[in-house]
Amino acid sequence: NLAALLPACRDIPSARNELRWIEQHVHETTRRVSHKSRQVRELCQSRGRGVPLQYVLGSQPFGHLDIKCRPGVLIPRPETEAYTCHLIDLIKKGQISGLSPARGEREVNIVDFCTGTGCIPLLLFASLQRWATRLNVLGVDIADAALRLANDNVHHNEELGNLSVNQLQKLQISRVDVLNDADIEALAETHWDIIVSNPPYVSQRVWDYGHGQLGYSVRKYEPKLALVPGQGIAVPDGWQHQDVFYARLLDIAAMLRPKAMLLELGDEAQVRKVLGNLATHPWAHGSAVEVWRDWPDGVDDG
Repeated sequence: NLAALLPACRDIPSARNELRWIEQHVHETTRRVSHKSRQVRELCQSRGRGVPLQYVLGSQPFGHLDIKCRPGVLIPRPETEAYTCHLIDLIKKGQISGLSPARGEREVNIVDFCTGTGCIPLLLFASLQRWATRLNVLGVDIADAALRLANDNVHHNEELGNLSVNQLQKLQISRVDVLNDADIEALAETHWDIIVSNPPYVSQRVWDYGHGQLGYSVRKYEPKLALVPGQGIAVPDGWQHQDVFYARLLDIAAMLRPKAMLLELGDEAQVRKVLGNLATHPWAHGSAVEVWRDWPDGVDDG
């Protein structure tokens, strides 16, 4: 089994760790003892072919949550977890302008676009539910597989006791097309304090060849739809194809008028492109901008 894992692992210690996790997973999920050794072997072989470990095990920790993972939906990344936790800290410390509690009331409405597994809205909700008097967190996506999985993750973490939804604290997963004006106008009926999004932002060339930015396993097993903008999307002047969702999200921010927006971006070149276009966008007039690296322990002010 170790030998089967080695092609996908950096070294023998890493393979031993993954074997231990696979054995534990099989022990917890396979009832018949006679089937366990075969199941471990098959999962090790699958992992050795490059199938992401999260698909093999069926889940990924995200903060204190357990997020189910399935092929067809992007796997949550540690960097995404890190900035989500950082945003939670900023909210709780009153460092989001306009969200300081008045007369002891703590109310916040957050929408997450391109929600995938639902990991971002789930962690935001679970971490703020004891802090907030009123809380409304919405995760939206267009992909059926993502919507099913995100809703499964809500129920799964409710059963684990990680979160509890009630009339004053709402957590919802809904179908919304980011590119559809009617869908966004419907969202505008609610006042949203914060917009969050980890949209598709990988170029077609990087998807095809990797170029050291995207591993073979990701390109073979994870959904292109979640990483590369569709070819049929019109590219606004001054933007590149891989940036089209940022152009759209800035326009959405102009419609929804949030107090803050948090976007995940790719490499430094893309950061510069988005910041350059942000500087001339009407919504950003008078706003402050921060660029966080993968682990936002130190923040670069911009």
